[in-house]
Amino acid sequence: MPKRSFSLLTGGDHPTPMQAWLPDTEPACILHIVHGMAEYAARYEPIAAMLVAEGIGVYAHDNRAHGPSIPAEDLGIGEEDWFYKQVEDIRHIVQYLRTQHPGKKIILLGHSMGSFLSQRFFQLYGKEIDGLVLSASNGNADPLMGIGIGVAYLQYKLMGKRYRSTLIDTLSFGQFNRAFRPNRTTNDWLSRDEKEVDKYVADPLCGFVCSAGFFYYFFKGIRDAFKKENIRQIPTDIPVYCFGGDQDPVGLKGKGFLALISKWKAAGVKDITYDLYPGGRHEMLNELNREEVVRNLVSFLFANRP
Repeated sequence: MPKRSFSLLTGGDHPTPMQAWLPDTEPACILHIVHGMAEYAARYEPIAAMLVAEGIGVYAHDNRAHGPSIPAEDLGIGEEDWFYKQVEDIRHIVQYLRTQHPGKKIILLGHSMGSFLSQRFFQLYGKEIDGLVLSASNGNADPLMGIGIGVAYLQYKLMGKRYRSTLIDTLSFGQFNRAFRPNRTTNDWLSRDEKEVDKYVADPLCGFVCSAGFFYYFFKGIRDAFKKENIRQIPTDIPVYCFGGDQDPVGLKGKGFLALISKWKAAGVKDITYDLYPGGRHEMLNELNREEVVRNLVSFLFANRP
């Protein structure tokens, strides 16, 4: 499988690390992946290989404050307004993919944190892509979101931009993992596949604690994505596919996931389909039934190729 690593200048002056996995022949369509918090683009290479085998071209990029190209001490340290800078990065990447693959449909896949970035991107620039895929997403605002924003802001201002918020990390990810007690690791909530969880735990580029500033801008971005007036800006004629596990705490064990489907349908999205997998946890692309998950993803992608 041909693979290329390169850097793309986005947001005016930000060098965004990119990964590309392309078939030997002309790709049927192009899928761009926006990864989740505390992981990185190259983790998707096994999935990319499965998609490339089907004739689909796959790209992914390292989000800001993520990936092997930055010093370990900078992982998870969010710059000012990083959420919207990242949305603009995605827009520049989509524009680049248009120039590299003229005439091919460009479909965006956002996982977890990437899904919230992709939700907001879709609200602002949805007409610039040909399809949207959301993995492990949610459409229900946490009633404590306002408190979380306040705590993150105070820590950010009092402790500085490099302060890592173990408090917010524990209140979020620690709470996620408690649902799967007795716990084997601190990341049991990710997947039922213990080998995949162990890979994540052992990877120094995964599982780091993000800064208070990172959480502050992240929570604000999610809040914007959930606002009714912004949901009304979603283009209604572009196909959307969502998938997740019904035991994923980010999707509120299916409730938040289904709320997203319901709200977007109410906003007029004509073609929105989904798969909610029984027993599945957070990373369905790394779950025990990943082959089924990829098959269903491929079906969506091929249904929306030229």
